[in-house]
Amino acid sequence: METVENLDLDRFMGQWHVLADISTPFDRDAFAPLETYRRVDDKVVETIYSYREGTASGPVRERHLKGFVSEESSAIWAMQIFWPIKAEYRVVFVDPEYQTTIVGRSKRDFVWVMSRTPDIDSPAFDALLARTKALGYDLSKLRFHAHPAALTPETTPVNAPEPVNPQ
Repeated sequence: METVENLDLDRFMGQWHVLADISTPFDRDAFAPLETYRRVDDKVVETIYSYREGTASGPVRERHLKGFVSEESSAIWAMQIFWPIKAEYRVVFVDPEYQTTIVGRSKRDFVWVMSRTPDIDSPAFDALLARTKALGYDLSKLRFHAHPAALTPETTPVNAPEPVNPQ
């Protein structure tokens, strides 16, 4: 799976709202997930995955992970879920303004479609979904997260599954 060429790690750092994903076993109950990245040094990215558990009023949960940036590319990380396990993490798309991104894996088992804001316009969301499909992901497996105004009837793709956590 090809990655972003010359990912600017400094621009990529910060908060990313997860708009849709194929979840890992660890985030199946996540509501309104948010990824936050902070560089520790040239090769390590501290990652905080925060979410509300189960519902919008559920307790806030956080998972702290570390991304180890590959020598091969700044867009390829080994994400340490817990020691000693590291999982492939590939930044496969980021728009020129670093406002939307897609992170995937070569196995195409997990994917995260993210934005700097909790809502994006319908054409931008549809374009992200089209890119996700072109990468070889089955869109019927996506979970759509209920960020304020992120999913409206206009932005929900035809034949998409119902949002896991409706507003």
